[in-house]
Amino acid sequence: MIRLFYAIMIFAFFVFLSDKDALACDLEKAPPEILILPGVFSTPETGFGGGAGLFILDHPIESEQGSKANAMRIGAIYTEKKQFVLRGSLEKYVNDNRDLITVSVMAQKYPDAFFGVGGNTLVKDGEKYISYAWEAQARFLREVTPRVYLGTQAVRSNERIDHLEPGAFLDRQTDQNGLPVTGTVPFDLAGLGLLARVDTRDDYQDPVRGYFIEGSTMVRRHEFGSTHQFNTSTIDGRWFVPLATSTNPPRLAFQCLAISNNGSPPFQALAQLGGRDVLRGYFLGRYRDRDLLALQSELRIPLRGKWGAVGYAAVGNVARTWEGMRAAEFKPAGGIGARYRVSDVQKVNLRLDFTWGRETPNPSLYLSLAEAF
Repeated sequence: MIRLFYAIMIFAFFVFLSDKDALACDLEKAPPEILILPGVFSTPETGFGGGAGLFILDHPIESEQGSKANAMRIGAIYTEKKQFVLRGSLEKYVNDNRDLITVSVMAQKYPDAFFGVGGNTLVKDGEKYISYAWEAQARFLREVTPRVYLGTQAVRSNERIDHLEPGAFLDRQTDQNGLPVTGTVPFDLAGLGLLARVDTRDDYQDPVRGYFIEGSTMVRRHEFGSTHQFNTSTIDGRWFVPLATSTNPPRLAFQCLAISNNGSPPFQALAQLGGRDVLRGYFLGRYRDRDLLALQSELRIPLRGKWGAVGYAAVGNVARTWEGMRAAEFKPAGGIGARYRVSDVQKVNLRLDFTWGRETPNPSLYLSLAEAF
């Protein structure tokens, strides 16, 4: 698994350098930005943890929506729960910057917890297990008309779990309602899909105004090498509204995220609430099911120099069907955060969030690069 990770990242590194423009000795071009960011964090699913990331941003390309850049990211974390995650990604613009190729890889040993399936699972039913997994994903997007993109995507992953609790849900391969649960034996997932995007934001990394809408599908079939057959559809909509007419005004940011699965997904592939991006303040996977709906909002306030502040509020829920998505069962989350601009060229922020959920009397601490949405 680790050797596969390194092989893909070495290949991506040479792709990153293969473009003649990236190797040109043009004195007018700024040298690549290299950022090394260590950090500590505490989240419901990890406890306290630490890690570091290497970020390389090469030759920014100015556009109406801010700077584009070929980017490589490599990071690793280790937590008090003995979770180890290694990630890498590459973003490469080609074809006169009209096409974007994205490749990402992940490898992990991750002690985790399963609470059952649905929006009404109980904390006391949580059971521990250990996941060993890797994943590789690729995306291709083409700008077919200004601000409208079409593309394809592919994913391949493998996972196995062990250290199941005898007599618990996963050991019995059923959830709290007696419905079957798959994913307890080693499996491969392989899928192909399509995606479409409309993006009117005035900046890719730190937008003040505009909207972003992306719809995607992923089809996993035995013919592709997948153990399980199921489809995943996702709609991600974001809207940004300035609150003043200044150059860098306070702004409101909104997101509506909907995910739907049909077929026979393993429990690990069900839509999940929680984590650093969707409903911060909840254990990642605390609630999981076939369908997910989350509504998130932030008030983003620039402060002095490179600093900024954020207020955050969100609600979300999961259900087996859309008809079962009851408004009274939506879970709330909220919090505050600080921002520090680590790249003026790319307008990339380091974010520190203190968040609360319905089941977290003590705040969760999230530290990561770039905004959640």
